[in-house]
Amino acid sequence: MPEKRHAIVGIDPGATFGIAMLGLDGRALALHSTSGGFSDAAREIERRCTPSLFACDTNPAPEAAQRLASYFSCRLFVPRQSVREDEKKRIANGFGTHNAHERDAFSAAVLAWRHHQNKLRQIESLDGLPREEKERVKHLLLRGVRVQDAFMMLKEPEENAGGERRREKAPSFAKTASSEELRERLGSLSRENANLRLSLERLEAEKAALLHRLRLLENGVRESVLRDSEFRKLRFQLQQAVNRLKWRKKPKQKSQGKLAHDKETINRGEPQIDLERLVAEYRKGRK
Repeated sequence: MPEKRHAIVGIDPGATFGIAMLGLDGRALALHSTSGGFSDAAREIERRCTPSLFACDTNPAPEAAQRLASYFSCRLFVPRQSVREDEKKRIANGFGTHNAHERDAFSAAVLAWRHHQNKLRQIESLDGLPREEKERVKHLLLRGVRVQDAFMMLKEPEENAGGERRREKAPSFAKTASSEELRERLGSLSRENANLRLSLERLEAEKAALLHRLRLLENGVRESVLRDSEFRKLRFQLQQAVNRLKWRKKPKQKSQGKLAHDKETINRGEPQIDLERLVAEYRKGRK
C-alpha cells in the first residue's frame, strides 16, 4: 500500500461535504464529495492523506470545518473575508471539480497553499535533504511547529541511531518517540487553543450583534411607551374639555324650561285655577 501523502485539505461542509486534497507542492491530489456527514468526511480524509492544514472559503469559519481541523489536530486556514463566487470559479477552472461543493473546497485549499507558498518553497529549495524529510518539515510548519523545532525533530532519530551505549541499554527509540509525542501533543493543544479563540471571537461578534438588536428593540419599545403615554394624556385633556362644555350648556337648558316650571309650582298642591276667569271677575267687581 503506497504511503499517504501530506496534504492541505479544503472543506466545504453542509448537507453535502466537499473535500479537496492538495499536495504540499500545490498539486491536486483528490477531489471528493459526500452526503454522509462529518464521520464519512473524516474517514475519507484519513483514508487518502495525512492532513497538514485545513482550509475553508468563508469567514467566519463553519463549525464543522473547525471540528474537522481539531479532530486531526491541525490548524484551520480562514480567509480574511468570504471568497467571492467569481474568484472561486476562476481558481477551480479546468481542475475537474464535479459540483459547487468540490469547487469551493478546492478554492479554499488553493488559497491556503498560496498563503504559505513562500515558506513551503524555501523548504523545497534546500539542498541536502531527501524529499521525505522536506515533506515532513513542511508538514510540521503547517501544523504550527517552529522551523527550528521541526529540524530538531528530524535530527533526534539520527542521533539516537548513531549509538551511545548508555542509550542502547535503555530503549532509546521509545524515549525519542515519547519526546516527539509530547511535542505533538503540545502542538495539538496550542492549535486547539487557537481554534477555540476563533470560536470565541465568533461568539463575541454574535453577542455584539445581538446586543445591538436588543438596544434597537428597547428603543422601539421606549418610543411606543412614550407614544402611548402621550396618547393617554391627550385623551384625558380631551375628556376634560368635553366635560367643561357639558357643564356650561346645562344653565341654558334650565332657563328655557323656567316658565313651565313656575306654572307647575303655582298649581302644585291646589285645585286647578282658571286665571283668565279670575281676572275677569276681578275687573267686574271694580266697576
